[in-house]
Amino acid sequence: MVVYSIVIYFIYFGLLIYIIPSSALNFDLYERKFRLLPSWFKLISIFWLVLAIIAVVVFRDAIPNRKEVLISVFNFSLFITFFSRQKFEDEFSEQIRFKAFTYSFVSFVAVIGALSVGRIADLEGREWSNLIVQGFMGGGLLVATLYFYFTLYKFRKEDN
Repeated sequence: MVVYSIVIYFIYFGLLIYIIPSSALNFDLYERKFRLLPSWFKLISIFWLVLAIIAVVVFRDAIPNRKEVLISVFNFSLFITFFSRQKFEDEFSEQIRFKAFTYSFVSFVAVIGALSVGRIADLEGREWSNLIVQGFMGGGLLVATLYFYFTLYKFRKEDN
């Protein structure tokens, strides 16, 4: 599992470097665009998710933290799907993606902040697990991805 964690760690940072442009420190928020992955990366994310589910089912006794691995793979697949280009990418889809990402990020920060304050007041000594944090991160990514695709679908359906 250490190798998996290291590989995913470097893949996330590689994707971060690719998606955020080099001019990220000097930009106007309204003119900034993410550099998106090619659309065929969605297929890679689905393949990665199916492969991980099969591996967890087949090697269930060899993987002690199956839930965390599945949530981690699910989050990674959502990340790739969210930042993959549409077949017909236009300014509207870029605006919807940025809006969905902003809502997701603000929600994630607010929930983690609220839970952190609750943790400070908690005298029973319960600790957050990686599973809880990854669950919130995945929930934010899921909401952003669903918002993006449903909004895009709704507006494109109205145009036809």
